[in-house]
Amino acid sequence: MSTQPAFVPATTPADGHVFVSTALDTWTTKEPERFARDFQINDTVYRRLDPDYYAWLRSRMLLAKSAASTGQIGLDAFDDLRRRFNAIHAWAVDHFGETVLIAAVGSLDVRHYTPPIPEPGQPRRAIASSPPDRNAVVVSPDCVSLVDGIRDRAIALGWTADSLYRTGGSLRFPLGSEHGLVCYLKPGDRLGEVTTHSIEIILPNNVRQRFYNPNVDQPWIMRVCHEKS
Repeated sequence: MSTQPAFVPATTPADGHVFVSTALDTWTTKEPERFARDFQINDTVYRRLDPDYYAWLRSRMLLAKSAASTGQIGLDAFDDLRRRFNAIHAWAVDHFGETVLIAAVGSLDVRHYTPPIPEPGQPRRAIASSPPDRNAVVVSPDCVSLVDGIRDRAIALGWTADSLYRTGGSLRFPLGSEHGLVCYLKPGDRLGEVTTHSIEIILPNNVRQRFYNPNVDQPWIMRVCHEKS
């Protein structure tokens, strides 16, 4: 397919119609008519793959490729995404054809495409990767929506669902580093720059703070290696 980036071949998903999450997890069924276009299993929302959704996923891969080329995400993480997308690409070509996919890529305005997200009104725990506990923070739906707005960009840069959405931890908030970004937001806040290392929080008075990614080494941390004698 001439408009596709040169991705390494990968195994095609199992037989049946493929449903895909924004993180490129796949779920297949031979009876797709029994399922809604979008549905959720635990903390993962899937959408039935069609040419437009394929085009949107491809646009996310191009963003991830750019992030990998500038060092914003690791090459191993990008290779994992690439293998997942290759399998989806192979299935899409077999079932929709290259001509249809090329047309979708050329016509879809990805800025206005709505990816699969949890249904409005679902409990917060439906999109959290850990169940609520006695140290859980009650968060506003507005704050969850803020994080939803930058979720795909953040995950492409190496953030995890826990680091964005987790509402509980082994210690009471704000102690420890297990609570996610959503716990540090209040109604009226905005989110600014999103990088591998941090996400900018803009308060209503325009004061800017940063929430740091707990899963990556920060530039100011120096690790000292002690040689064995």
